[in-house]
Amino acid sequence: MSNEKQIKGSAMGHNGIINYELDVNDNKLEDLKILKHSETSGIFNQVIDKLKANIIEQQSFDVDAISGATVMTQAILDSAKEAVADDKDVKLTPKPKKEVTHVTTRLKADVVIIGGGEAGLVAGARALTEGQSVILVEKNGYMGGATILNGSNVVGTGSKVSEKALGHTEDTPVRLAQDVARESRETNLTDLTKLMANNIGPAIDFISDFADLHYQKAQTQTPEHSVERQIELPTASSFEFISKVSKAFQDKGGKIILGARVEDMTENSKGEVIGLVAEAKNETFKIKAHSIVLASGGYGANQKMRGAESEGIDYYGPMTSTGDAYSFNKDLNLKSHNMGWYKIYPHGVETEPGIAKLTTYASKEATDLGALYVNSKGKRIVNESAVYTDFRDAILQQPDRMSYMLMDERTWKEVYKLLVLHDFTEKEIKQFFDNKDKEPLFVKGSLEEVAAAAHVDVAGLEETVKNYQGYAKAGKDPEFDRQPEYLHAFEGDTFYMVEQRGRFATTLGGYSVNADKMQLVNTDDQPIANYYAAGEVVGGANGHDSMPSMMNSWGISSGYVAGEAASENANRLKAAGPDAVNLVALVGTNASKSYNRKLLTAMQDLFDTQADIDLCEIKELPLFNEDLVNDEPENVKAFGQKIDDADGVIIGVPEYDHAVPAALKSAIEWLSCAEHPFTGKPVMIVGTSLGIQGTVRAQMNLRQILDAPGVDAEVMPGNEFMLPQAGTKFEDNGTINDPGSVSFLKQCFGNFVQFIALKSADEDKKAQEV
Repeated sequence: MSNEKQIKGSAMGHNGIINYELDVNDNKLEDLKILKHSETSGIFNQVIDKLKANIIEQQSFDVDAISGATVMTQAILDSAKEAVADDKDVKLTPKPKKEVTHVTTRLKADVVIIGGGEAGLVAGARALTEGQSVILVEKNGYMGGATILNGSNVVGTGSKVSEKALGHTEDTPVRLAQDVARESRETNLTDLTKLMANNIGPAIDFISDFADLHYQKAQTQTPEHSVERQIELPTASSFEFISKVSKAFQDKGGKIILGARVEDMTENSKGEVIGLVAEAKNETFKIKAHSIVLASGGYGANQKMRGAESEGIDYYGPMTSTGDAYSFNKDLNLKSHNMGWYKIYPHGVETEPGIAKLTTYASKEATDLGALYVNSKGKRIVNESAVYTDFRDAILQQPDRMSYMLMDERTWKEVYKLLVLHDFTEKEIKQFFDNKDKEPLFVKGSLEEVAAAAHVDVAGLEETVKNYQGYAKAGKDPEFDRQPEYLHAFEGDTFYMVEQRGRFATTLGGYSVNADKMQLVNTDDQPIANYYAAGEVVGGANGHDSMPSMMNSWGISSGYVAGEAASENANRLKAAGPDAVNLVALVGTNASKSYNRKLLTAMQDLFDTQADIDLCEIKELPLFNEDLVNDEPENVKAFGQKIDDADGVIIGVPEYDHAVPAALKSAIEWLSCAEHPFTGKPVMIVGTSLGIQGTVRAQMNLRQILDAPGVDAEVMPGNEFMLPQAGTKFEDNGTINDPGSVSFLKQCFGNFVQFIALKSADEDKKAQEV
């Protein structure tokens, strides 16, 4: 008879309470069901299944929180662990944790994308459709970046999609660019604005076809745009965009690596960017690519990067927007500009120091119903029916950068509904009113009481309300010319006052690029080879302020252009042939643990920018058997082909009984019988051992074997690298800790690269003579 139980619990997430149920049967956890939450759905929907799978697989809540959603997922883990512990009838048996060792994974791609938001996905999709192999690296455990918090609204100027959705064609790229310039007060970089305006149409058509997106006319057409041009997805959510494009990207061959934070960029000897290094839990990714697209987002959550201009302006964006790119690109001397520009909205309340929640929808409803915006002197500061930029500027002009929204009880009831609908919980709002001495300011009472609680001049506020009541009765606002339909007189003697502060999620400054290919430039305005950028990390297209829908428009259009440019660059480099030397490194043993394997791995890291070194194992090759020469195993053929295609070979040889291991001898026998890939192939021999002679006899033995008829390799003379006392020569991360040995190894490897080059030049000369 089964013993089924349902354990209910709740956890405090990032935005409020998460209610859940644990289904347990015979002391085995079978399901985690979420009953209610107020988290950002685009993030929550991506991470909860992953968290649930880890919990059920391990039968434990001692699993890792999901990167980028740590607060939320750790809260669920801690709460659920406590809930199960409180139930004396349930005893879960955790599965033994597997011992996980840190590994290094080396990958190659034509194009690698840094960042899984809107811009990065579009860039990756564009490169993929151009026939490139594409890898996308995202530091969070979910896709979407800052985009996941946005709506899906975008402009579609010049697109077939917009023509169908809006039913008219009076919009043009020129008109869009003029609107951007006007609204940003001519602070925009015109070349980037033109790029955005000219490419958003083709980009929308492209991504709609790529991911089967069905845009329609946006419900809200904001007055900042001079023509109806805003479109949105049926759900109005960016999660629809991210989820559909991510799926299409992977279905069509793109690779996504989640939870991997880029730590460094890789350059070759010419100073050209050729790849990156990213760190994940228990795994280091070293990825080489012909082209790299930087789409890592902004830096709003990094208070150290924000200057004095952001004081008094709260942040409400993702806490993962930490400006990582400005760390891992520090050695490239990239040019940046206008780092103090932010997309500031006037509707926000400070829920914790420096952090805000938006109240846009509630605040707009309040002013439609007659609410006033007043300052600490009790005076109105703006036409409450004006566009958002007027509110923003009015608030920022106040000495304390603060305003207060005053409303009656009739209006508060409608505001309350919208606050709860968008990001706030009922319990949270109650706490705001109860904690009168703490931020944010939510107060209720008579006009005198709310003024005192907010430290607003009572006499000034009373005069303002008296004047406003007269304006409402007359249907005319002589102070600010507020539209008559929004002049609603206050009703009753109970008032509510809620703080309104400037808030931002998006940074508008960033790196500089050339305006035709989105290629990053250095402080001398010289392009960085193979390196492109898109989205929020690039500043300037929208100036110091962006109209509604324009950050999504910039992400999609810039990603489209950067993906195309990265693809063209990859094709150019592939046509020119490999720049780095292509080497095969043979691990000369079939043992699972080998210091010679460590040595070759260390060489991969040490010479990463000079050569592509492919580590190859011989342990899967069968023992040589002359009876099978005419029926050669497929893995032997593949092994021989790798050597044949390489520019040279490095062999890491252990020493067994004063000679090479039998497994290595057997492999060479295969490759000197039916296959002859070593013929004329440059070979470098290295070796390490626990003793003090460092495989000297094995190396001599191997030179004799490689010189044998049928093998005929060209072994580099001299340059005998032998590393003694291997047990003390490697760090935990695999690097060689003996500077003298490293120096000599570099000398030997440099000579080997030159040896290959001289042989190649000699062969070219002979070919020309023929």
